[in-house]
Amino acid sequence: MAHIRLISIVFICSILIFRASAQDAYDSRVFTPVQMQQDFDQLRQVLEETHPGLYKYTDKPTMQYKMDSLRSLLNQPLSFYRFYQIIATLTADVKCEHTSCEMYPRPGFNKHLQQWKVIPFIITFVQGKAYVVVNRTADTTIHLGDEVCLINHQRVDSLERALYQYVPTEGNIITSKDAFLSSGVNFNFWYAMFISRPDSFDMVFKSPDGKMKERIFTDSLTFKGSYANTINNPANKWILKKVKENQRQQADPWRLKISPDKQYAVLNLDGFGNGFQKDQKKMAEKFADFFAELKRKKIPRLIINLANNPGGDEANAAELFSYLISEPKYFIKDEYLINIDDTWMKKIGGAPADFLTNKNKYLYPVRDGKYYVKEETQGELPICEPKANRFTGQVYFFISGKTASAASTFAAVCQSNHIGKFVGQETGGTYFGGGSSAGINSTLTNSGITAHTSINYCDFATTGNHDPGRGVMPDYPYKPSFTKLLGGDKVWEDYIVKLMVNNN
Repeated sequence: MAHIRLISIVFICSILIFRASAQDAYDSRVFTPVQMQQDFDQLRQVLEETHPGLYKYTDKPTMQYKMDSLRSLLNQPLSFYRFYQIIATLTADVKCEHTSCEMYPRPGFNKHLQQWKVIPFIITFVQGKAYVVVNRTADTTIHLGDEVCLINHQRVDSLERALYQYVPTEGNIITSKDAFLSSGVNFNFWYAMFISRPDSFDMVFKSPDGKMKERIFTDSLTFKGSYANTINNPANKWILKKVKENQRQQADPWRLKISPDKQYAVLNLDGFGNGFQKDQKKMAEKFADFFAELKRKKIPRLIINLANNPGGDEANAAELFSYLISEPKYFIKDEYLINIDDTWMKKIGGAPADFLTNKNKYLYPVRDGKYYVKEETQGELPICEPKANRFTGQVYFFISGKTASAASTFAAVCQSNHIGKFVGQETGGTYFGGGSSAGINSTLTNSGITAHTSINYCDFATTGNHDPGRGVMPDYPYKPSFTKLLGGDKVWEDYIVKLMVNNN
């Protein structure tokens, strides 16, 4: 289930935080204009000199104006949190899902979070409204599915929109911002980082029968304090059971399910692996087994579920693409960098071990200010050949704002090649190209804020009349209500099966 699966992150995060040593609850540092300007200029230099997508969605004069305007705010002493807001706005304005910042290097971040007082409910956003998923208080009268209307006298939908400006997502896509703020405890932490850090929460709820309930919460607002409430509150009984079921299911992130009547199959992909060769081999073997079974059992229809797929290795996505094409096709048109000076290259996270000493192995000589990646060095760049067991029946893709990075690339290239129909919501990655997770890790000198900025840009093998700042658009928009979301995979699966039958 799209939103419910993410709740397991809460418990993992809680365990990590419990092990952390005590820290001051909030950072009380104040920075001088000179200190902040130095940090801002440090990050700006990284972006201007190395980020290949800096001006993809915002033209250079406008982007320069935005950066100048943000810097102009650094003309008086500011608190750490106010300065962090400005840095977060800068990284979000790049409109790259692989460019972001964090307050502190990990695990220092977790040490601070241990003491924070945060909203004592896990909340998800559906169709512009906020709903309780997990009740982390001792109050047993607030239940799963209750709408959250007000937090400290502010409308929750307004709070969500206020946080959009700090959420780093690709292009001009909103579904990915909604998905991010609906994931785990992101809304709770983002509220504390960018809205307010109060000692209590005055909250107004509306139950499904329309009854309004106002509650004030003052106790057990830290993660450590609320953990026992989460486990012991009977209001969480159903959701805790679902979390355990989903944890068992997520043990296998790539699953093929064939319907009892063998009229369709569902390929669930919770990710595209991590890029290691052993993972590429494992996923290639899985795909080979899956499509051999589809062919052997003569399955006529296939649903590929990408709705919970945040991405992974583009090479694995290209491998799957090979099972859906009837003639050779490219998956990625080009990948390139704009600066390969050692000053920057030594800061890249995840680069091959010999990259610095043997750049010619990986890159062509500069052309038009770009250093293109050689095809033989990346599994997603060579032309894809159709597989012997390629699928020739009906294909439907289930997509959402959580369909990001390599998963969104896969969806875009399939849509460009007129493979199948798309159901759900706009993907979290754009249609024509985007940055990659390979990037520069920086720690700003005075504040200690950390930033990760993409250094490699991918031009997808996509064509057509499409807004370059938007993602893959569904042929059949599907936005289930919160109640239907609780029905799990069966709800959207039945919806797509009905579409397939009607469109046969």
